[in-house]
Order: sequence, then structure tokens, then C-alpha cells
Amino acid sequence: MNKIRVITSFSVFSFALLSYQMGNSETFLEALSSVYNNNPQLQAQRIKVREIDENYIQVVSEGDFQVGVLGSIETNTSRINSNAFSQTDGSINVSGNPRAVQLQITKPLYQGGRVKWLKSQTKSSILSARENLKSFEQNIFMAGAEAYVSVLKYEEVAKIRRNSVKVLTRQRLAAVERYNIGVGTRTDIAQAESRLASSESSLALADAQLQASRAAYTRIIGHIPVSLQEVPLFEIPKTAIEAKSLARNNNPDLLAAYFSGDAAASAVSVAKSASRPKISLNALAGSARGQTFGLGDSDQVALSAQVSIPIFTGGMNKSRVRQASLAKARFDFELRDLEMSIDQMVVQAWYQLDASRTTLAASNKQVSAAEVAFEGVNLEQELGLRTTLDVLNAEQEVLNAKLSVVEADYNVSTNMFKLLMAIGAFHSEGIELPVSFYNPKKYFEEINKNKISDLFKKFE
Repeated sequence: MNKIRVITSFSVFSFALLSYQMGNSETFLEALSSVYNNNPQLQAQRIKVREIDENYIQVVSEGDFQVGVLGSIETNTSRINSNAFSQTDGSINVSGNPRAVQLQITKPLYQGGRVKWLKSQTKSSILSARENLKSFEQNIFMAGAEAYVSVLKYEEVAKIRRNSVKVLTRQRLAAVERYNIGVGTRTDIAQAESRLASSESSLALADAQLQASRAAYTRIIGHIPVSLQEVPLFEIPKTAIEAKSLARNNNPDLLAAYFSGDAAASAVSVAKSASRPKISLNALAGSARGQTFGLGDSDQVALSAQVSIPIFTGGMNKSRVRQASLAKARFDFELRDLEMSIDQMVVQAWYQLDASRTTLAASNKQVSAAEVAFEGVNLEQELGLRTTLDVLNAEQEVLNAKLSVVEADYNVSTNMFKLLMAIGAFHSEGIELPVSFYNPKKYFEEINKNKISDLFKKFE
């Protein structure tokens, strides 16, 4: 038996795969690997995170040197009154080709802490975006997993329904034969035909549901399903309390909210910085040639410091501080609600999984008992102790029991996925997919040219 560990991103818990049947047909992990590598929605979300990474570069640039070059060249001819330059009457023509170039360098020295807190806000936003990517990955895996188990479910349902049609066809033929030899009645034939027609209708519906599930599978996984293997079983927390604890530390939606709260706190400081002085250093170097009106060539070099102190802004800065503070307070309440919501989600998933496992065991017992009863009713009918309707009802009980097993098995799988998702383990690293893991930090480090490659170490 091959084992696969299910881990969380913060390494506080590990899960062992209990059973996983290998073979040449497509496995559950292979299907999710296809989603991970090829799903366009997931690819789009990865690009979205890289877009957010660019915000940090833009923030850093606000505190860096700003260098600009301004150049100009002109051709002009002017006719002016000579009295402007002498006591004689008349006018003169003045022409020239003035040229100028200017280099300006600006370095912000102090901006009231704005850049510092913008960096903090952006870092928190980037970390939140990475957790949102993991959350989206879990959601797309959940869609893929449900598509996978739906195909298995409706394949089995169609198989059971098809077998039921065969059984009822034989029952109808048997009823006709008994009628022909004078043992049965036309009522027996009518009852068998009625059940057969109902079974054929149910089979048609099951086939339609199977095709729909295959279409959903192709949409999410990226190819048509072929010979799917059984869904693997993962070990889960022993208690609901343990599951809640894991979710608090690993659920990506919750972690993203924590980082968003940090960003909101930094936004308050950013707003406060607008009321503080700003100091910048400016350097200017320029050259002018070919000036008209008798002006000679000139060169200029200048260095200056500029101080800006806000005195009155009509209440705008104070309003922005209050607005940011209110946003932070709103985030705190929303975070508390999210914590309770995830607690509820975990508990529901845990008990639903427990109930579905109990239901599956009971359904299997029901199948065994129904099959024994069906055999007994058949024998009793041959002895004249049971009617055709009794046999048809017994067959219907076997059918219902088998369908209950399929439904319960489906619920066990989906509730297991929901629980893994709630505790933050249903992602590529959590279930150790056989893929090359996407690293959202790589792009960030590349665009920073390795100058801040260890920026997030304290957050890890």
C-alpha cells in the first residue's frame, strides 16, 4: 500500500494516505495534477498575484532617487525696435538657435513615514494575495474532486440501473411464462411491465446525469474521464476540536484576512503621515547655448533642500485618518465573523463526514440483508407463497439499498474533501501532488533583482 502524506503549509499537522490503488487508469491525484498544471482559472490567479507584487516596486520607487533630463532646441527670428538697445531709430532682426539641456535629481529624505508604512501595507497585501491564491487552489481542487467523484457515482448508478432493467426484463418474461401455463395472471404481467418501464426511465436519467458529470469533469480537469480509480482516503483529525485548531492556523481564507488586517493597520499610519513635514534634496545641472538677445552661453549647477509643512488642509487629512481607522475596525469585526464561520464550517464538515461513514456502513448492511430477502422471496414465489408484486418489491429494496451505498460513498468523499479544505490542507503541497510546485515568491525576488530576496523571512 503506497502512502502519501497530507501536510499543511505551516507544518503543524500531517496526514497519511490510508489507501491508494495504483494502476494504469487515471488516479485521483493525477486528475488534480492536471488541474494544477493546466486549469486556466488557476493560471490567471497566479498572474494576479504577480500583478500585486508590482505594487511593492512602485512603493519603493517613491523613496528612491528620481532622475530626469529635459532638453530643448529652437529656431527663432525676431524683429525688434532698435530703440530697445540704442538711441537711434530703426529696427533690427535677431535670430538664433537656442539649445538647452538640464539634468534634475530629486531624493526624498523624509516623507512623514509614508514610504515606510506603504511598504508594510504592501507586504501584508502581497502575503494576503498568496493566501488567496492557495484558497483559490483549494476551491478549484474541490471542484475537480467533486467532478471526479460525480463521474464515479453516476457510472455506478448507471450500472446498477442497467442491471435493474435486466432483472426486471427477466421478471416480465417469467410473468408471461407463468401466465401462459396458467399459473400467473395478467395483473402480474402488468405489474412487471410497469416496474420495467419505470426502471428504463430511471436508467435514461442516470445516463444523462453521467454525461453531464463527464462534461463537468472535462471542463475542470481538462480532458475526458477514462477508467477512473477509486478515491483515496485521507486520515483526518480525531476530534472536531482538533480540526478547529488546525483551521485557525492553516485555513488560507483566515490567514489572508489576518494579513489584510495588518495592511489595514498600516493604512492608518500612511494616512497619519500626510500631516507630517516632508523634506527632499534637489540637484540641478544645466547648460544653455546659442541664446538670443545677446545672452551668452551659460552653465548652471544647483543644490537645494526643500521642506514642506502642511498647516491646514480643510480637515482632509484628519478625515482620511478617521476613515482608515474605521476600515481597520471593520476588518477586525469581519475577521471575528470569519473565524466563527470557519469554526462552524469545520464542525459541520467533521460531523457530516462522521455521519456519512456511519450511513455507508449501514447501507452496506442493508444491501446484504435486502439481497438475502430477495432470494428468499424468489424461492417462496416458486412455492406459491409469494406473489409477483412481492418479488418486485424485494428487487426494488435491493436496488434502493445499492443506490444508498453509492450515495453514501459519494458523501464520504465529498465531506472528506470539505473537511480537508476547511483545515487548510486541500492544496498541492497539502496532499503532495506529484507536480513541480509553483513558487509565488520567485517572481517577487526576480523583479527586485535580489536586493530584497530575504524580505519575507521574518514572515515565514
